[in-house]
Amino acid sequence: MQPLWVVNAAVFGVFAGAFFASSAPFAISRVEAACGQAPPDVRFTSGAADVLGFLNACGAAGRDAYRLLQVADLAYPTLFGLFMATSMALVFSRLAPARRALLTMAVFPLIGSAFDYLENLCAWLALAAFPDPAPTSSLLGLASAAKNLTFWTSGALLLGALGMLMVAKARRPMRPPANRVGIDALRGSH
Repeated sequence: MQPLWVVNAAVFGVFAGAFFASSAPFAISRVEAACGQAPPDVRFTSGAADVLGFLNACGAAGRDAYRLLQVADLAYPTLFGLFMATSMALVFSRLAPARRALLTMAVFPLIGSAFDYLENLCAWLALAAFPDPAPTSSLLGLASAAKNLTFWTSGALLLGALGMLMVAKARRPMRPPANRVGIDALRGSH
């Protein structure tokens, strides 16, 4: 599990850095600069009027930037979902190895990814329908809210489990180093 997690963490970290904190052509900052506001799919939720207002405010160059973001956003839900799911599975398996049912909670980020893909589909439909409103623009906001709530719940579960794991590790009695045990055994003391 650890090698898979390391690969997921590395790939997600590089992609997220480019997506959220770079000036790459597909970066959120490029869309915000071109459109003067955050895209609807990075807000908690939005309504149909918000989606159409965003696309109007963007102009042609901003909509092109938003299309590039949407292309990159074809990978983000999978990368984030796998990173969170493997993180949760790793922590839960260490926290309570005998309670395998806890691992089912690692499916939450994958559900969030499904909502993210629904949100992306609605964004593509809004772009295709522009300058007319897309009938699915209201659904974009609902998918955003469902995605955010699911991902936040996943993050809270992961942080809670990490906290519990740290407390459990802190409460374990310290074992003497293996070489010290051998020296004490040779001297006849335990």
